[in-house]
Amino acid sequence: MIKLQRFDETDFNRLIAWIPSDRFLTQWGRWRFTFPLDILQLTNYLKETKGSNPSRIAFKAIHTESGKVVGHAELDRISRSNGTASLCRMLIGPAEMRNKGLGKLLVQKILLFAFKSLALRRIDLQVYSFNKNAISCYERLGFKHEGRLRKYVKVGEEFWDLIWMGILKEEWHNCRVTLT
Repeated sequence: MIKLQRFDETDFNRLIAWIPSDRFLTQWGRWRFTFPLDILQLTNYLKETKGSNPSRIAFKAIHTESGKVVGHAELDRISRSNGTASLCRMLIGPAEMRNKGLGKLLVQKILLFAFKSLALRRIDLQVYSFNKNAISCYERLGFKHEGRLRKYVKVGEEFWDLIWMGILKEEWHNCRVTLT
């Protein structure tokens, strides 16, 4: 139901349209990007995904039934020597596509790619504590809570707690998804 393809220049305007506010951008891209998200920021971002062994791989998620792009995700800080990476910048869009199970499918595809294709042994992620749907999804897929950074990010007059989660290859259950 979901297939991964590399995120490229043709995806810029779509992703920009999915980021409606500074608050949303902070949740999705934290300090990497500034609002409003624009083509120059994404061009610089994409440069970091090039080469034979990049430390960052950005993906778009394509809904196989409709052929439409329905998400974005990234593996960052890929360390082939340590066998580790961070799952980040997860987004299902447009908004009406959320809460339909597509996020779970996207994470399953990313884990399959990370553990099988890249032969990594550990994936971690960070998620804000108020994002209960995402936390529940990650837990169902086998991620474990590894820590909490209290009042880690200031957004407006609020402070957000950050939850650190991780999964080891031996904890991961091979999902019934394929890398098409």
